[in-house]
Amino acid sequence: MEETEQGTDMPDISIEQALYGFQPGRGYRLLARSPGFLDEWLAPAEHLCVGFGERPPGVVCPASVFAQPFGKRQVTVVQVADQGVDRSGQPNGLAFRLLLLARSDYDRLGGDPFVIADRFPPPWTVRQELPGLSWPGDLPGRRTVEQIQNVLQRPEHGPNLLGGAQILTDGGRLVFESSRSDTELIRDLWTLLPTSARCELWPASFAFGNVLGFHALVVPDASSDPYAGYIRGEHAGDYPEGRYELNLQIAAESGDQAELDALFARRSLKETWRLGLLLLGMCIILAVLANVLIRPVAPRAKPPAPLKRNLPAAEHQKVTTD
Repeated sequence: MEETEQGTDMPDISIEQALYGFQPGRGYRLLARSPGFLDEWLAPAEHLCVGFGERPPGVVCPASVFAQPFGKRQVTVVQVADQGVDRSGQPNGLAFRLLLLARSDYDRLGGDPFVIADRFPPPWTVRQELPGLSWPGDLPGRRTVEQIQNVLQRPEHGPNLLGGAQILTDGGRLVFESSRSDTELIRDLWTLLPTSARCELWPASFAFGNVLGFHALVVPDASSDPYAGYIRGEHAGDYPEGRYELNLQIAAESGDQAELDALFARRSLKETWRLGLLLLGMCIILAVLANVLIRPVAPRAKPPAPLKRNLPAAEHQKVTTD
């Protein structure tokens, strides 16, 4: 769906939240949750925390944001951060703050976990009970030409982000290797994607591993099997130029806001396939109905030919002479 212009829609979006902590040797434990965060959600919520991965030696996580589907009808946006250091100066543990909302509401917010995380700073020190949340103010506004120009003009990542957007819209996956979280990098990548694609893809600005199967992420080490088939971020600029990437660049450079809006509103690859299958199914159903309901008219039977009497020759002559 296309983002709504700011000031035109006051959404009614409810968000439940939970806070988990992890310490080496003590594992994961629930620290706080909102009254509406159900007991049945606790196990899958902890699974998401575990899926963040085991910390490689010497790696820190000052802040990270990732998003994942939560069952069939919900999405969770997760904020992750180290919680102090021990006596040796090593990170003392991690905390995870989960924001849980309906998938339809996530789509209304443009499939942007970074916007959602920005609106709700994590309450790391709260224990026992957290309040239920609601989205404040209007829906996010549309992405502007100026925003896209700023992303594309970043000297370090601009070309790779443009190629990365084409990779993701083509159904590929992308991994950046870094020893630290890079929320700005993945946020900028998400800024370039069609809204429909953002609602179907799952990013992580940093993770220790890829158990959760992110579509785009930053990790300390991308050399293992979980990243087979992923395109490395530093090679994204070499990806063959596609129509979406080209049209996005042209619209940004020419300042064409209407074209940008149309590009961001385009169908995703999954939506296109779904529409094609729907049309094919409708054609099959119509063909079957036509075959059942519209029966061909049977040709009219010809009347039987009159019977000819085959008389013997003598009889025939008698008849004619008489």
